Amino acid sequence: DQFKEHIRELTSEGYSILPLPKIIAAIKNGDTLPHKTIALTFDGAFFSTVNNALKLLDESDFPYTIFFSSDMADGSNPGHMAWDQINALKKKKNVSLGILPSAYAHMIGNSTEQNAAIINKAASKYREIFNEDPEFFAWPYGEYSAALKKQIEGYNFKAAFGQQSGVVYKDADFLALPRFTMTDNFGDLDRFRLTANALPLPVSGVTPDDTILSQNPPMIGFTVASDITDLSKLSCFVSGIGKVGVMKPGGNRAEIRVEAPFIDRRTRINCTLPDDTVIPGEAQSWRWFGMLLVDQAYGEEEVVETEGVE
Repeated sequence: DQFKEHIRELTSEGYSILPLPKIIAAIKNGDTLPHKTIALTFDGAFFSTVNNALKLLDESDFPYTIFFSSDMADGSNPGHMAWDQINALKKKKNVSLGILPSAYAHMIGNSTEQNAAIINKAASKYREIFNEDPEFFAWPYGEYSAALKKQIEGYNFKAAFGQQSGVVYKDADFLALPRFTMTDNFGDLDRFRLTANALPLPVSGVTPDDTILSQNPPMIGFTVASDITDLSKLSCFVSGIGKVGVMKPGGNRAEIRVEAPFIDRRTRINCTLPDDTVIPGEAQSWRWFGMLLVDQAYGEEEVVETEGVE
């Protein structure tokens, strides 16, 4: 029912739902995209996705991208589509595919050799089945590191995607692009509208410079692009904590200091700024930058994301 609300919103409110390959190519080339352009992606070619969500998308003729694990397609998960079914999906004009590692598992903590094996296996199997290289990659659980990004540089992926919140733009990190995750708890229509209308908050000089925490709590900071001149309404939120104070030491630099240690494996930081562009008849849009930081000392249980606007 929730997803049907999303479809109705996309159908009736002037969105441009475009294929992910087209969007990525346009952004890299500096081409102008239509207003309210979005891409729809799914992690996992599960039967539950196909039987519920994709049927509705096909009826609306919306394009979408599915990231999948080759081991699951080989039969390691009975709820996942097999290769012949994935091949049938790929032949649809509105479908594009991307890969996960061969096993959907944590890559942080593995050796370089272990990670190379599961990336190579997934890419080789894709090439064997489809006679072409995969163009897109997704990080399991949204977890990546500086070393992992370096490791996939040689695969010629056009883009790799995490699960930190945010909006893609030309100067973003194309080895770890953001996506807004829609879950039961964070997929209501108000949040869907909020994120589908979000704009990028371009940043540089992000600290920490790796997503794996070397100290907990970390010192967090970033510099907002110079064409955004008023940071007075910038707000930042940390999952499990809520709104935190933002210091502005000078220029367009923003710094966040958290006193208590993070207590989950994955901690999300969302920073938002209301956009000053007013479009008659449309709600306020928010510029959005998100981070996902990983503490290997903790297991899988995670506090859900804290929203980034008031």
